[in-house]
Amino acid sequence: MINFRFHIVSLTAVLLALGIGLVLGTTFLDDALEETLKSQLNDLEASLDRARTRNDDLSSQLGAYRDEGEMLDQQLGERLYDGKLQDDPVLVVSTRGVDGRWVDDVVRDLGQADARVVGTWWLTDRLALDDDSEVQDLSGALEQTTDDADRLRTSLSQGLSDVLFGATDAPADPLGAPPVAPAEPALAARLREAGFLEYDVADGAEQDVVQLPSSGLRVVVVDGPGATVAPDELLQPMLGKLSSDVAVPVVVVQPSADPEADGGGDGNPAPSPLVVAIRGDDTLKERLSTVDDLDRVSGGVATILAAVDARPGAPVVGHYGSADGASRLLPPVPGEE
Repeated sequence: MINFRFHIVSLTAVLLALGIGLVLGTTFLDDALEETLKSQLNDLEASLDRARTRNDDLSSQLGAYRDEGEMLDQQLGERLYDGKLQDDPVLVVSTRGVDGRWVDDVVRDLGQADARVVGTWWLTDRLALDDDSEVQDLSGALEQTTDDADRLRTSLSQGLSDVLFGATDAPADPLGAPPVAPAEPALAARLREAGFLEYDVADGAEQDVVQLPSSGLRVVVVDGPGATVAPDELLQPMLGKLSSDVAVPVVVVQPSADPEADGGGDGNPAPSPLVVAIRGDDTLKERLSTVDDLDRVSGGVATILAAVDARPGAPVVGHYGSADGASRLLPPVPGEE
């Protein structure tokens, strides 16, 4: 017969053994888990170190490629562009907000091709017409009485296209009347005075305004992200009116489109780039040339060669780059398809 004291002692011993076993088992489990986690953490840190090293190497290579590309882009024209646009007058047109380096690159390359760059027209943010004073000032510059912003934009597009059409016409017969001396168009002067148009004059120019020739002008339009006036509000309708009847010596260029652009983070889609809009228009794409990759060396080359092909009176139209609507990376040799 088991007495009660023996039963209590036995039960206590069992409970004590269970407690000790649980404590010891848990301790061993914690130690094993801790060692496993430490090992995994060490492996992760080693992987991160290797990734950082690899990323630094890739960043260094990318920087070297960019430096090489910039040097190539700057020096390429010294040999390849020489004399391609010998003394041909060229106007560059862009919109404030577009990265100025793209305009600078185009102007530099045109200079290497020996073009006579008459200057740059910068369309300013006042053309957004988002307050009454801008509307009133533009109405005055256009010598109109309306305060309807849409009508004013239409009138402005027509006026600027008329100015450019007159200057981009084929040169007069050398045996005919002498050409008219270059001058600042009256409309451009009024727009400049009202702050809707700003100039970058050519290096070494004696005048502080952009003077256009009476004929023989070629135009390079530089578009890109950040433009303070959407292309479909002014540039696209202006080019549409300019080329409404015939092909014109105009080349529209832009850097490669950013696939992540969303219109500024407000949930609205980004405006269609001007090059995309032109290529999507059945009439414009037959009358204006485009380049979609100005940020690449090939895009700079295509811009100059397309400007060479844009002969006043008989321009050769083509679409170059790597985006939708481009037929070639570079313009073909004359006489080839």
